[in-house]
Amino acid sequence: MAAFAGTRRARKLPDDGVRNGWYDILPAPPEARRVAGTVRADWAVLGAGACGLAAARRLGELRPSDSIAVVEAMRVGYGTSGRNAGFMLSEHSQGGIKDLATGRRNMRLFNAGLAYLRETVEQHQIRCDWSDWGQIYVSAAAEGEAHLRSVAEGFEALEVPYGRLDRDGLEEITGSRFYGRGIRVQGNALVQPAAMMRGLGATLPANVDLYEDSPVAELRPDDGFRLVCPDGEVLARKLILANHVFAEEMGFVRYRTAPIATFASLTRPLTEDERRHTGAGEQFGLLPASPNGSTVRRTLDGRILMRNTLWYARDKRFGPELLARAERHHRDSVARRWPALAEVDFIATWGGIMGMTRNEGMIFGEIGDGLYAVLTTDAGPMTRGTAAGKLLAEQICGIDSEELRILQSVPRAALLPPDPILRFVANRRIRKFESTDAAER
Repeated sequence: MAAFAGTRRARKLPDDGVRNGWYDILPAPPEARRVAGTVRADWAVLGAGACGLAAARRLGELRPSDSIAVVEAMRVGYGTSGRNAGFMLSEHSQGGIKDLATGRRNMRLFNAGLAYLRETVEQHQIRCDWSDWGQIYVSAAAEGEAHLRSVAEGFEALEVPYGRLDRDGLEEITGSRFYGRGIRVQGNALVQPAAMMRGLGATLPANVDLYEDSPVAELRPDDGFRLVCPDGEVLARKLILANHVFAEEMGFVRYRTAPIATFASLTRPLTEDERRHTGAGEQFGLLPASPNGSTVRRTLDGRILMRNTLWYARDKRFGPELLARAERHHRDSVARRWPALAEVDFIATWGGIMGMTRNEGMIFGEIGDGLYAVLTTDAGPMTRGTAAGKLLAEQICGIDSEELRILQSVPRAALLPPDPILRFVANRRIRKFESTDAAER
């Protein structure tokens, strides 16, 4: 298996110009340790998201005499893994289960990732508002009810117990009569994702060094790998690519994922009077049955998170007009659920990129001499990504398990057509969701 030849230059670097509301509400972190001068390591891990940190942690645990350098373009928790809605899934049936074997395989991986995250958070007492609240899949109109039936059928096929909720039951939990029906599943966790990621980065094994604010502009073969950053370089014998959709920007695994962005807004903490409009409990987490629906949370600190609006994100940049459009959608979605909160302030609106594969496949394992990659599809991205990173380290170290064999059975992410064909297809599907399921947003 040959290593790549020649220098790879990043066509685009991760963009830190878009705010992340989860990150913004945390205390300021310690000053970043950046790559400066020449850093030598046995291993380099490119990317400090869910996959990269899990791979580095497990590799550090299994090979305590190896040195490992994790290189992150931004701050840990600021990028994709800290931008999601904070659902740590062990069971998931959005869109139903098209293939039972695939559904069972995914559930095993979700559970493996959730268990590793829970163990790490508990062991290191990471303060991230971890709560095993579960989730509720919701529908608001007739269009959404068809999707909700598909969700229920998927859980029945997987033999996952669930409860049904009617409009009155959902109103008790959310304070809103916007939703007509819901399906509640237990066992899944809710977290503050940026806080969890920051805590995971701060508690790595002693032989793992984390470098932040160090975007890799060039990658060169050099008796291993040379990662060139603005103020220095990392020389490593072996390299793990865990940089999500940005792997293709260096010419690796191109046209294997469709980069689809979704957008979120987070409110200021609600006042005591405002909270009375949002249900009786301390928190809730709602997932849409419809692709055009909204993911909604009320957090333990009394904020509303509203996430919706899809965008084909090959450019991996979010301009002010696009963010303003998403904010208008979020404002409308809040007002439709809670008219009394129509004017509540948002502290931030941001986008995050999902990497969707054509066949629920992924990239996993050695792709060149000493070069490894882990890139998962965004179904249960945090838990499956954590499982994939952990299992990659175990595969490297020769540790077999049923979970590893399950992961090895996942097909390689299928090739997708290049742009402009893929852009056209993705935008057509997004417009269809927006048209047919408009009432769900």
